[in-house]
Amino acid sequence: DASEFGANKVIELIASGSTIVVTNENKHEYVRLVCQEKMIGSIRQQINSFLEGFYTIIPKSLISIFNEQELELLISGLPDIDIEDLKANTEYHKYRPNSLQVNIEYSFLLLEFIV
Repeated sequence: DASEFGANKVIELIASGSTIVVTNENKHEYVRLVCQEKMIGSIRQQINSFLEGFYTIIPKSLISIFNEQELELLISGLPDIDIEDLKANTEYHKYRPNSLQVNIEYSFLLLEFIV
């Protein structure tokens, strides 16, 4: 069951799903289907609208040759961060460049991109 504007409605996760009892044997499939519905099905209209607009900019035939990691790399570029450039262009408020908290944060950033 799902609530939509205060009204409950039954969502069939699979064909005739309302007649299937959830048991120990099928509980993992049930949880997978519920998660899929919550994360994808409930926003399907918004996803479809986004994709329709996106595909007017870049045709689906050009996008479909890439996997998600390749597409992320094409859109975002390499995940390189120049720590020295970041330090040189950071405005500090209530901290100084040599504050312990600032140095710890830069150390974490550096470790994240080295490992």
